[in-house]
Amino acid sequence: MPATENKNTGTDLNSQSAYTINICYSSDKNYAKYLSLSLASVLLSKNPEDNLHFYILDGGIRPEDKEKILSLKKLAPCEITFVPVDTAKFNSCPMHNSKRLTIASYYRLVISDILPEVEKIIYLDCDMEIKHSLAPLFNTEISQNPLAMVEDIASEKHKKRLNLDEYFNAGMLLMNLDYLRESAFSKKIFDWINVHQEKLKLHDQDVLNLYFAGKIKKLDKKWNFQCKELSAVKTLPEACIIHYVARDKRDFVYNSFPLFLKTPYQKEFSMLYAGRLLKSTGQKIFRIRNLNQEKKELTLLGLKFTLNRK
Repeated sequence: MPATENKNTGTDLNSQSAYTINICYSSDKNYAKYLSLSLASVLLSKNPEDNLHFYILDGGIRPEDKEKILSLKKLAPCEITFVPVDTAKFNSCPMHNSKRLTIASYYRLVISDILPEVEKIIYLDCDMEIKHSLAPLFNTEISQNPLAMVEDIASEKHKKRLNLDEYFNAGMLLMNLDYLRESAFSKKIFDWINVHQEKLKLHDQDVLNLYFAGKIKKLDKKWNFQCKELSAVKTLPEACIIHYVARDKRDFVYNSFPLFLKTPYQKEFSMLYAGRLLKSTGQKIFRIRNLNQEKKELTLLGLKFTLNRK
């Protein structure tokens, strides 16, 4: 197969070192700044010997954002390749929660076709902060598995909803691309999605859990520690990847100071940080939130009280 040169970086897409850690993100113009923050965290936590190649599935990233992302190479040596995605291929994929997620979440389903010479890759969501070298994760043995994943924070609910024994979060995927190609996954999956559309409330995450049920290797939660609240970050100090799954992505920015100062989005992140700081201050003065079906928590002037919901 002839080598393919990427127009954005001049990188040979089909060449890779035997020791390269392959990492994939997918983004459109809306998530480019968060992608830069996550990518910067990878670079600043890598081991000196880690040879990193980032493949960014490009669903409409603006040229000026690409230049900003490429400028992150000054933080540590790496390769960054933008890979165009045929977005029309995903037109029939269901989007039950389009206010929170975009069609870019489905791009990971075709990575094995887009990168035909890459054998294994780590896929990361853009709202993840990496705290440790990814080498141990990348070197995890998955020769007999299509994927390795971490259990979802709400797995009990989703196992019941889909009648599964296990349910995993798709924010971080260790992908055996050879396995996916040999099983013709990307060629079969769109017909499968059309048949099962009504079940796919969480889009590609539901797709992977249902399609590969019983075949996914379970990883320690430190490789995708999902945090719905900022306070949760401190509960697993050994976390290697922190995943900010809350709807408000300012949590990622707020907890990544001064990391965001090393990105080319300092101004944008500073404004988001200030907004999240005001929200955090307000919550310490007065806040009501549900703890479970029976209890709620009232915060008043920094003091917390547990109350009955009824």
